[in-house]
Order: sequence, then C-alpha cells, then structure tokens
Amino acid sequence: MKRQSGIKMLLCAVLALSLAAAATAVPAAAAGADALSDRGVQFIEDLEGYSQYAKESGGKWYIGYGVSCGENDYPNGVTREEAETLLRARAADYETALNSFFSGKGIALSQSRYDALVSFTYNLGTQWMSSSNRIYAYLANGIENYTDLEIVNAIGTWCHVGGAVSDNLVGRRMAEAKLFLYGDYGDGSSPDFCYLALNTDGGTTEHSIVFYEKGAPYGTLPGAAKANVVFDGWYTSGGARLAAEDAVTKNLSVTARWRAWTNTYPDVAESDWYYKYVAGLSAAGVVKGYDDGSFRPGGTVTCGEALDLILLATGSGVQTAESGRHWASGYLAYAVGKGYLDAGEVSNLDAPMSRLLIAKVAARAMGLEKADVLSPFADTADGYVLALYEAGIVTGSTGLDGKLAFLPDDGIKRSEVSAIIWRIDNPEAHETQLQYGDNWLPILQNVPAYSLDNAAFSLADGRMSYSGAGVRTETGVDVSSWQGKIDWEKVAADGIDFAMVRLGFRGYTTGKICLDDYFDANMAGAAKAGLSTGIYFYSQAITVDEALEEADYVISHLKGYDVACPVVFDWEIVGGSAARTYGQTQKTVTECAAAFCGRIREAGYTPMIYFNRYLGYMKYDLGWLTDCGLWYAGYESTPDFHYDFDIWQYSDTGTVDGITTGGVDLDLRFIRK
Repeated sequence: MKRQSGIKMLLCAVLALSLAAAATAVPAAAAGADALSDRGVQFIEDLEGYSQYAKESGGKWYIGYGVSCGENDYPNGVTREEAETLLRARAADYETALNSFFSGKGIALSQSRYDALVSFTYNLGTQWMSSSNRIYAYLANGIENYTDLEIVNAIGTWCHVGGAVSDNLVGRRMAEAKLFLYGDYGDGSSPDFCYLALNTDGGTTEHSIVFYEKGAPYGTLPGAAKANVVFDGWYTSGGARLAAEDAVTKNLSVTARWRAWTNTYPDVAESDWYYKYVAGLSAAGVVKGYDDGSFRPGGTVTCGEALDLILLATGSGVQTAESGRHWASGYLAYAVGKGYLDAGEVSNLDAPMSRLLIAKVAARAMGLEKADVLSPFADTADGYVLALYEAGIVTGSTGLDGKLAFLPDDGIKRSEVSAIIWRIDNPEAHETQLQYGDNWLPILQNVPAYSLDNAAFSLADGRMSYSGAGVRTETGVDVSSWQGKIDWEKVAADGIDFAMVRLGFRGYTTGKICLDDYFDANMAGAAKAGLSTGIYFYSQAITVDEALEEADYVISHLKGYDVACPVVFDWEIVGGSAARTYGQTQKTVTECAAAFCGRIREAGYTPMIYFNRYLGYMKYDLGWLTDCGLWYAGYESTPDFHYDFDIWQYSDTGTVDGITTGGVDLDLRFIRK
C-alpha cells in the first residue's frame, strides 16, 4: 500500500475525471526536479575547487572538480570545460540513484533541494540511502515534518574523516543544508550554524557532533552515560561548564566530566529501580538522607520538600526562609511569585503534596505549556501531566486492568520524586522515551513491546519466512486496481495464503469516496482460489464523522463476502501541502482510527490499522488503539519498530505468479500460538 501514498494515489485529486484522464495527470501532480541545474553544477564546482592535474587524497586520485581517476589517467591534465563534462557525467549517476529513490516513495523536490542532495551524494556517495540514516528517513516520511535544525543535523553529521571532525566537510555540509532549506546557492542569505564536537571521555552519547543555530541559546544539551559514575556536564578546554542558556557563538569541542559517588544509604540497593536517580541526585547534593543515614525511599514527600527539590532542579537557586517561618517558606513564596502556584494553593508545607499539584509546579517551572493530546492515563487528562509525559518526565503505572494510571490525588514517594527530579535535571537522558529521527517519544507502557526474534527471519527468492518459537506465519499479498486483472489460481499456487484487498479510497483533495474498480473481482477470485481475505480502505479522513462514514461505506460493501482476515484503516500522507489531510495532528488521526475500528468491530469484523514507522510513531497514539490489530510496513531485512504487530509488509517489489503489473506488496502474518 505504500506506493499508493505516492504517485499512484495522486489520481484521487481528479476523481471527477475518467481513469485515463486521471492517469495522465499524475506526472504533472508529482513533478519535481530530476536533473542537476546549471546553478547546481556551479555550486558543486565552487565546493570542490578545480584541479587541472590528478591529485592524491586519502589514497585515491581525483581530477577536475573532484572526479575520481587513476594516477596516470590524464597525463596532460584537463581544462575547466573538460572537468565540467566529467562532473556532469559523474553527477548523472547520482541523479539516477536519487530519481529511483524519489519515485519509489512519491517524493517531489524543488530544484534547489534536488541540487543540494546531488552535491551531498556527489561528495559522499550513496551510503546515506539507508533507512537507518536520518536524512533518508526525513525524506521518506515527508521533509515538511521536521524542523530546520533537525535537517541541518541530519546533513551535518556526515562530516568526519577517520572518526575526527573535518572543518572542511562541516563547511560543505552547512552549505548543502542552507541550499536545501533556504535555496541559498552561496549568497549568504540564510542563518549560520555552529557545532559542538563531543568527547565523552570513555562514555557514550547519541551523536558525536551536534549543530545549533548561531546566536540562539543552546537549549537542550546532549547527555552522556558511563558505567558507575554520574554525568557532570560538558566542559570546554578552558574548564568552563557549558549551560543550556549559553549563546551559540562559534564551533566548540567539549569534553564530558564524570562524578563518583559512594552509596552510604542502608535502604538503597544498586538493584533498586530508583538507584540511578538517588545516586545522581545525591552525588550532586540535591537530595540527602536523614540523620540516621537512611534515605527512606518509601517515605511520602511533603509540600515543602517537593517545592525545594523541583525549584532547585529548575534553576531557582536556594531560597531562604524568613525568620521564624517554615524552612521551605522561601520556596513557597518563590513559586507563588513566579506563578507556579496560586496563592493559598498550599497552606501546610508539612502535608503531602498530591501528584497532580507536583505536575503543575514542575511543568510551569520548566516552562511547559499544557499539552493538548490524547491522555494515556485512565484517571486524568490534565494538561500539565500530559506535558510532563510528553517530555519523558512522568510515566505512570499499569494497573491490573492493563490501563495506565497516574493516581493524581495520591501523594508521591521519595523514590518517585527522585526519578522526576533526575529527569528534569537530565532532559537528554530519554530513558522513558524512544527515538525516531530527532524526536523523542514516550514509550507506551500499555502497548506490547516487539517480541519477535530477528535472528529467526530469513529471505530466500524474495520471500520472507520466520522460524521463531510460539508463532506460525502466513504469506500474503495486498492488492488494488493497480494490479489490474489477477490470475488468483496462479497466486495461490505460488505459495500465497491470504490477500488483503483494497475496497476503496477517499480522494486526497476532493474528499470523495470511491469503490476500487477491482474490489469485487479480487474478493471473488481470491476466495475461489482458496485464499483467506481481508480488506483495507485508503482513508483521507480529517474528522471522526468522516472516519465513521468510511467505516459504514466499507461495511455496506462486505455483505456476501467471507472476510476472515482483518478490515484495515489505511490512513496515509499523500500530496504534500495540497492534500486536505496536510498537517493533521496525532490526536485527530488517532481519533479517526479509533472511530473507524470501533464501528468495524461493532459490525463483527476484526479491525486493524496500517502504518509505516513515521505514522506509527508520529501520527498515531497506539496506546489508544490497543483493541486494533497492527499492520506494519517497513522494507528492511528485519522489522524495525518498537512495538509488536500482527502483519509485516516487508516488500513492495515482490513478484508473484499471476500478478503481472510489476512489484507486488508482500506480507507476513504472525499468528501467536
């Protein structure tokens, strides 16, 4: 189904026309640059520099504008004109690779963006064209979904020679990033960026180089980890500790410092879940034990203690109490004065502070706005709690009913508040989150984590199999009118067990619902050949009412068919900013999916949603869809998704006897024993 999110589904924009007329409109609708421009050639020439004679670099020889050659290939050298001819010929190879990548994913780029990627590939080669690399993922998922700084980092990270940062390559990458983002061919009309090169001193960090916009504050700084010690920040060669509020003025190399800590608490063991938090805060002097040496992790935190910890962690500094007043009165006055608390909201500093009030104070002190997202918690939808959840500060707990709870009215234990304070003080740790690109997302505790054994997958003759224990599999295809007339008897004889058939679709601009021209023929043919069948509907719903309309349309066309496999909500991004679905929030898409699946379930069918990594992480809150099956599309050698799923679409270029229209979507269905 992935291909229908690209060029093919552009036909939906002209649903009022005949099929033939719509087909002729596709190339224009998907038009983008497909060849390096003259300005792009000049851009590469300026970056490469001209060499009349072959020169050696890194054990290889180059001539002209960085074209590889043998040491003795051009004994008389080359002129600038000849060098440009060589450049264009070499660039043509990369144009072919880029165009294949773009057409396979329905990507259309402006000329300047295309030129930037040709330059990037001209210098680097095609090694970046892997789903594990950020710039590849950003392009595949829709570049408009990422910030300028994320794109700068995705391009800029390719700047190392022999593991060390090369300032020459940094300069080139920044030029390419500016061309990609701002159409800047070198006139200097775009923002400047500086890097932090990170030396972990034996520890680990996510990326060894990070870019920031010049003149802005750093904001969130990268974290680092190392066994048996506590990260104490990044320090310059002059010994200054880098702070999040420091302004970005130049490229910097910084080194991690580490702090040792000896555990003297008799009631805190290294095996305790909260050990890391207590250790880190104790080493930093943020928390202390009692006079008897204990920490009392199960003790309830008072309002005074909570204010002390939260405000110190968010940078308030020590607040002194007025003479004769409670030791924490200075923190209370500070919190009220800053608007973190309302006057009179805390009347007894020795009373326990509720988890809900702690969330309010922490979120406001961190400068977080109330979050308007679907709540993962069964017992609260408070905006401050959700903001902290999105930031990875609070997680909640899963009850016996499998639902996530926050317990907003309960007090909080010293161990629990230690975890919250540690996460506030270490926002780059991301321990309760998973990474997608440069985004950090809450790990959904009520969604089963991926449990298949990747070592049990094998690919032979284009077909994937799985030999892991406790699971049997079936091989399937998903089809639509794009496959034309199918010989289903041949399909069945070629080892296919089930078929997912497109029932219909909603146009991505008109919003009109259409039945797939081959739906009835495919359902009847697959069933006659003995295949199990399921169906999918290509949704472009932007409201719950539209999603319900789609579900009712699906149900009305299923009468008379034996649908043993799931009925699937297939919402995809198509058409860029011209699409009616452009910019839809995760909340909206999730609510549409939940509505569609709920109506399908009420009608007696098994509901399911279809998604790729981007949609699964960024456009769905899967915690709200635990009653739906999951169909994951990812064309990698083994699945790369954090959560379990029921069907894996592992290829869109498969071959199946009886289907003659080119690449076919192949699927593996997992049936847990």
